[in-house]
Amino acid sequence: MAKANDQELIARAKAGDEDAYRLLFERYSGPLRKRVERWLPRAIQRKVSVSDVMQEARLTAFQRFSHFEDRGDGSFRKWLQRIAENKVRAEVQRYAGTRKRAVQREVSRGYRPDTANVVGQHPSPSQAAIGAELKELARQAMETLPPDYRAVLRLALEERLRLREVAERMNRSRDAVKKLYGRALCRFKDTFDRLRGESHA
Repeated sequence: MAKANDQELIARAKAGDEDAYRLLFERYSGPLRKRVERWLPRAIQRKVSVSDVMQEARLTAFQRFSHFEDRGDGSFRKWLQRIAENKVRAEVQRYAGTRKRAVQREVSRGYRPDTANVVGQHPSPSQAAIGAELKELARQAMETLPPDYRAVLRLALEERLRLREVAERMNRSRDAVKKLYGRALCRFKDTFDRLRGESHA
C-alpha cells in the first residue's frame, strides 16, 4: 500500500481520524526534535527537556489543528515548526531572555494536578544561584551578538512581539525577520552554551 501523503492524512485527521494525526505528527517529529535540540540552550535543557518542548508542541498543534489551513506541500511541516519555535522562544524567555521574571518564581512544569500550578515561594540558595548565573550568562551572550541579532531577540523575547510586529518595528519583511530571528537564536544558544561551559571549566 502506498504511503499516504500529507494532504490525505490532513483530510483524514480533519474528519476526526486520530491515527492520521498521529502519523502526520510522527512524520516530522524526528527533524523537529533536532531543530529544538539546536535551538534550546543546554543550560536551559537542565530545567526543561527537549521532550517537554516536543510534548507541548504536539499538544498545542492538536488543540489548534481545526484552525490549520492546508496550503500545499510542506505547509503542515512549516506550521508545526512555527509552533515549536514559539515553545522554544517561551522557554528562553522564561529562563534567560527577560528581566521581568526570575527563575525562582517559575511555576512547576509538571503536568500532575498537584504540581502544575504551584509557584515556588522559597527557592533554595542553590536554585537562586543557578537563576542568577543563567541571567548573567544570558546578558553576556546577548552583548556579544551583532546589533541586528540583539534587536530581533529583544523585541521578540523581552517585548514579546509577534514576528509580524517585529518586522514592522525593524522595517523589514516578515520572512527576513523570521530568518534573522532563527539565526540570532542559534547564535545566542551557541554563545550561551560556550559561556556556560567556560564558567564550569
